[in-house]
Amino acid sequence: MNDKLELNNITKLYKNVGVKALNNVSATFKMGEITSIAGENGAGKSTLVKIIFGIVSPDSGIIKLNGKEAHIHSSQDAIKHKIGMVFQHFKLIEEFTIAQNIALGRAKKKHLLFTDLEAINNEVQALIDKYEFKLKATTLVKNLSTSDKQIVEILKMLYREAEILIFDEPTASLSESEAKKLFKTINKLKSKNKCIILITHKLKEIIKLSDKILILRKGNLVGKYQAKDLDQESLAKLMLGDDTLINHDAIHEKLSNETILEFKNVTLKKHYQAQPLLNDINFTVHKGEILGFCAVSGNGKGVLEAVLGGMMKVSSGSIIYNSKDITRLQASELRKNGLAFVPSDRNFYGSALQATLSENLIINKRDSLKQKNKIAKNFISKYNIKGLSHQKMGTLSGGNIQKAIVAREIDNMKDYIVFSNPTWGLDINSTNYIHSKILELKQQKKAIILLSSDLDEIIKLSDNINIIFEGKIAKTFSNNIPVSKKEIGKYMLGKGIK
Repeated sequence: MNDKLELNNITKLYKNVGVKALNNVSATFKMGEITSIAGENGAGKSTLVKIIFGIVSPDSGIIKLNGKEAHIHSSQDAIKHKIGMVFQHFKLIEEFTIAQNIALGRAKKKHLLFTDLEAINNEVQALIDKYEFKLKATTLVKNLSTSDKQIVEILKMLYREAEILIFDEPTASLSESEAKKLFKTINKLKSKNKCIILITHKLKEIIKLSDKILILRKGNLVGKYQAKDLDQESLAKLMLGDDTLINHDAIHEKLSNETILEFKNVTLKKHYQAQPLLNDINFTVHKGEILGFCAVSGNGKGVLEAVLGGMMKVSSGSIIYNSKDITRLQASELRKNGLAFVPSDRNFYGSALQATLSENLIINKRDSLKQKNKIAKNFISKYNIKGLSHQKMGTLSGGNIQKAIVAREIDNMKDYIVFSNPTWGLDINSTNYIHSKILELKQQKKAIILLSSDLDEIIKLSDNINIIFEGKIAKTFSNNIPVSKKEIGKYMLGKGIK
């Protein structure tokens, strides 16, 4: 049978940041099967499905559909090849009906200028009934629940006769009951011989839903496995790599008892969500301490980063910096008070890619232009940044962009700094360089908060490690106690929590 999607030797290099997102990846996706693509942040999952859907073009490799090469250079090409993608963020018009959203751009005309609404309503209702969804085509989208809006997104793809359906983090904004409803829908699509490709960070969902699991690590294919042959622990191990014991050494000595930053009962809850994004978070970070945080994506680490950076405000609790309450300060005010911040998204939040390297380095300076240029050149030399001062930031490699951000933020800091995924996508030399700078700051008795998806990095650098699960600190590992990735992974999955 040739009823399948094949990827042969797909490679993708993001030249502007120097990251090879995919390296010679080959895979097969069959009709009537659910295949999950698993891997930690930066593994290449999103790039792979974007290539399938035509949003990103590979540098090399071939896509085949039913044994024939398919040229997919845009999402319209993908739709013509009966490939659909249900995005994490819905693309619906709230004031339109379900039928209008589904038929948008493809609606039948009564005359040259007028849409045949009755025909559209009947056609969409027939599609809804075919898949046994409990919806009315004439209902306004603004009156739907989140899970029903997701079904509308699925119906949009089915209306376009999609045979291959890609789901990107489909349960990210759903409650537990809504997620169960979605699982039934996905299995229903499978029973109709659709090919389902699923991306989710929730290992339990991967094991429960999948027939096959494709595992990526740092852009490379680890392998393809039968879901029935894996449990959450074995899946996590394949995603993360070999489980080696890494001992804390002399770099983890305690340097001070003086508290720099403290979170007291911090909770963040959106009114439309059943569960808090952060739930009663308490921790302190001291002078000369590296406090690490890790979590499976979707459990609150990204939200904590946003709170620390002043991009999200908490619902309750307080944040104390050097005995001063900074809970309600805006990001700009936090920076004036001494926050240094190296965000996980170095391109969007950490830098201005269209500005020059020099402009990115001196953005916080109020000196004369001559003095600013001198400062920028000193940064470039001191931090061994491979780039010219007048060169656009976006043309540098990922490692050099990160060095520039770290240089700027260390220069701006007073006594604490937040690093989030500081070495994501970097080569070994750049990674070692960033790690050395973090350890230098510790010896200078700076307080450091490290949020990372790289468990080796967390274990190597952190004096204390907080594991976040479902918005709560599930476990704290104290300094000078050897710890393995397996032990950390157990708490990241919610196991061992009383």
